[in-house]
Amino acid sequence: MRDGSMKFFAGAIVGAVGGFAVGSFIATPTARSAGQSLLVGFGISARFLGKTAIEAADRLGSVLESSYTRFRGKEAYLEREIEELRQQITRLEQRMD
Repeated sequence: MRDGSMKFFAGAIVGAVGGFAVGSFIATPTARSAGQSLLVGFGISARFLGKTAIEAADRLGSVLESSYTRFRGKEAYLEREIEELRQQITRLEQRMD
């Protein structure tokens, strides 16, 4: 039992010292400054990615809109042509009667 107790106390001491070392590092001004710089960097990256995503969505919307307009323009043109041909057929049929 004595050997197990020594291992326990040694582990507790190492854990306490390690935790103290990590805590004291985090509390230093350099560490706080590094953490703030890291957060600022993440903020800048997030804004850049957001701006890029918005621009890409805008471009995609423009492409889709122009494609639809071009398609609808062709469709409207063909509808007018069909209507003119129907009118010509009607006039020809009236002449034949």
